[in-house]
Amino acid sequence: MDLINELAAIRGYRSYLEICTPTTGTIYGDLDRGRYSISHRLMYRYRDHFDDGMTIDFCSSSPDSGEAASAVRAAGFTYDVILVDPFHEYETSAQDLREACKLIKPKGTIVVHDCNPEEEGLVTPHFRDGAWCGLTYKAYLDMMLESVRLQSCTVDIDHGCAIIRRRPLVSRLRRSAHHALGMIARDSRSRLVHEWRRVSKDEAAAFRLLKAQATSLLNLVTVDEFLAGERNGAPVLR
Repeated sequence: MDLINELAAIRGYRSYLEICTPTTGTIYGDLDRGRYSISHRLMYRYRDHFDDGMTIDFCSSSPDSGEAASAVRAAGFTYDVILVDPFHEYETSAQDLREACKLIKPKGTIVVHDCNPEEEGLVTPHFRDGAWCGLTYKAYLDMMLESVRLQSCTVDIDHGCAIIRRRPLVSRLRRSAHHALGMIARDSRSRLVHEWRRVSKDEAAAFRLLKAQATSLLNLVTVDEFLAGERNGAPVLR
């Protein structure tokens, strides 16, 4: 949430959406509402006994975010910043990322929690009590490695906070041309991407590769590197 509050100061953002569940997105109250004039929370898997004293603007008991996200679109909202802190199974994480991409403004930022889990015990594919990062990191990487429209980095804090934005048109065209010419296949990152695709269905092997190659796979940066790039107008996303 500190990153999200800083983005408002640096980039002039004023509208915020949080996509979460009763077991995730637990710091909604820490948003600086003096900077964000619009703040909404979308919660799925909702149960009647949940109450943290904060407003839930779009609420659904559905096991995924689709129903509540449809209500957001019907209301006509789009946002400068969207925090995706999903139910950390693969499919729910992937859907939340897709919904966020539909709701973000053209120059907005998606922040995704739990994209660089520290230890294998945190990445069980199904819910567990206590600390749980699940397979959100796999859904994030799978989406980013297949997309020419998006760019990202991962800030090395709090189990990894991914930063996603739409790629500028010129950059998208250049990237597409590189693919067409076969140029990317010759660089070391492309070999790494190929290795990720080869092992990604094997959860243990995928996590080992993530830990061995996190800097390259995730475009992993420190907080200071990220904020310096934002303030200097030279973002570290790729």
